[in-house]
Amino acid sequence: MKIHQLLFVTTTAAIAAPETLDRTIVKSEPESTLTQPTLEQDRLELADIPGGTETIDSERYLTGRASTFAETFFLSPGVVAQPRFGSDEARISIRGSGLQRTFHGRGIRLMQDGIPLNLADGGFDMQSVDPLAASHINIWRGGNALSNGSTTLGGAIDYLSHTGHSAPGYSARAEAGSYEYLRARFAGGITEGSSDLYFSLSHTSQNGFRDHAEQSAQRLFANYGIRLRDDLETRFFLTAIHTDSDLPGSLTKAEMEANPRQADGSIFGALRFDNRRDYELFRFANKTTLRDGNNTWDFTAGYTYKDLDHPITPFAGVIDQLSNDLAFGTVFTNTDELGGRENRFRSGLSFTYGNTTNSVFLNNLGTRGALRNRDDQTATNLEGFIENRHHLTDELSFTAALAAAYSTRENDREFSNPVAAPPFYTPPVPGALVTYDDSYANIAPSLGLLHEKDGIQWFAGISRSFEPPSFSEAVTSNIARDAQTANTIEAGTRGARSFAKWDATVYYSQVKDELLTITDPGTLVSTTKNADDTIHYGIELGAELDLLGNAWTDQAAQDRLVFRTAYTYGSFEFDGDPTYGDNDIAGLPPHLVRGELLWENSEGYYAGPTFEWVPVKSFIDHRNTFAADPYALLGFKFGRRVSEGISWFVEAKNLTDEIYAATHGVIDNAAGTDQRQFLPGDGRSVFAGLEWTF
Repeated sequence: MKIHQLLFVTTTAAIAAPETLDRTIVKSEPESTLTQPTLEQDRLELADIPGGTETIDSERYLTGRASTFAETFFLSPGVVAQPRFGSDEARISIRGSGLQRTFHGRGIRLMQDGIPLNLADGGFDMQSVDPLAASHINIWRGGNALSNGSTTLGGAIDYLSHTGHSAPGYSARAEAGSYEYLRARFAGGITEGSSDLYFSLSHTSQNGFRDHAEQSAQRLFANYGIRLRDDLETRFFLTAIHTDSDLPGSLTKAEMEANPRQADGSIFGALRFDNRRDYELFRFANKTTLRDGNNTWDFTAGYTYKDLDHPITPFAGVIDQLSNDLAFGTVFTNTDELGGRENRFRSGLSFTYGNTTNSVFLNNLGTRGALRNRDDQTATNLEGFIENRHHLTDELSFTAALAAAYSTRENDREFSNPVAAPPFYTPPVPGALVTYDDSYANIAPSLGLLHEKDGIQWFAGISRSFEPPSFSEAVTSNIARDAQTANTIEAGTRGARSFAKWDATVYYSQVKDELLTITDPGTLVSTTKNADDTIHYGIELGAELDLLGNAWTDQAAQDRLVFRTAYTYGSFEFDGDPTYGDNDIAGLPPHLVRGELLWENSEGYYAGPTFEWVPVKSFIDHRNTFAADPYALLGFKFGRRVSEGISWFVEAKNLTDEIYAATHGVIDNAAGTDQRQFLPGDGRSVFAGLEWTF
């Protein structure tokens, strides 16, 4: 079949339906393309940034079950990813970004192939990506993402797709295990002349550890690139996703300890009102790269359509959203020397536009009742940046960047049903606006120094972040009128010496008008407010040690005993708040330790335990009166990973069958009493996978 014929068939089907932490897999370096950087190119690029960054080789998480955000970022320092109920939906936070959110991410720019997946208002869905379709994942923590147009506190995450060059041939992968879990993927990479094609088609389903937690998702990711000239290439990206997820809801701690598998069966709970989150997403994008000597121009464009059907509590109703988003961007890069020294200058401009028709219906035990209200929501963002990195000496470089953004958020209440009345509908609180037209403008500078000698780097930097509120923080009321800003300083080191690799960063952020999402304990409806002054500071530490003493430069080592760990410490506090004083901001545990101890040999075999440890409690309320308990999880995995032929794995999780809260909601004041805010983690489970690359 010709490449253009296969592209047509694939497209038609879709419309119808830190290097320091990576395992070493021996494989040939793929041919590079102008539009899609390789793993090694991105590793070198991110290593030049004077701050917390990481490039994840997909081979790292493909040694076990690769489904949730928690599994993808298991060994990523600074990235806190906590699954809600063994699903794609998760709480994800970097440096305390959106730390109260257990749904619909915020505070991080999520990208696919350098093009934003966030809707124009800043929110994103975890189900929009598939780790099985990625060649690698880039992470810029905090202000280190300014050159990607991200001015958020958390930074940016970019999933880079395979191409026909990086993944030639075909592969089939299947994962299966406890709770009727099944994940199957078929992928192929083809090259023909000056063009290449890659596609990944996957299906995921599971009944789930808990009742009313059934999930099903089908995803297609495809890209087609063509080299028009030696210096000009264009690549088209296609994404089509259909996902259905039952939501089991939150439990009280007592209910969780008595039976963590139950769903929320309370009178207004998830079971009775059939809580779900179902949506379809279609995305078409393009990246075109033109190179002229030391000058490179990248042009990007994307269109995203999303249809969300989301029955939740009777108080929040059935949310129906139709979204259309457009994104355009251009980046110019010049690598001419300056003053006889290596220099790189980049500048970029992007524009995003999004319109959402947000309809809310009464929830009649899971079915749509009368239309309660309808809003027309429009968000725009005009963003630009300039960045220059100059080598002052052979060992020392200085990076300066400046990003500027102008954003608008307009909500127009088109319809409000006067019949919809309490108890299942509460009018907006005083001060909330159901019709508003706000604009935000700010600049975000960044300065950094990087010293590198003998493979060891030391760096320090200062940056500013800026983030307007999103529409998803206005379920029943939007009283967060101000954008969140922060000033951050950071310092760290990364490198390798003999048998050790490491990546360590410390940071300190002074945050103004932090967007705090608080869940009402009775109705489970979320409201977002601006805090006054808050402080975030922490440690992001990743380490990889060969306990047999083999140097990482020793390619002849037959056996290794490798200890890998990611330790994330985050202290998030109010600063003299009139209500909360200097309390901890509820939402995340201060300490999170994850790791593995694997025997690995040169034939691709591996075996050993995995662990996750939260050694201290995590408050569920800003008054700090009630908390989730500490926990420790133990797992074990073994298998074989090869670049061609048959790879396989067996992985056991939570071997001690620990009952614990994987994450939890956030409320204002628990008054020291148990609350329905706990989301139990999965119990003891076993998974196995088989992958054939040919």
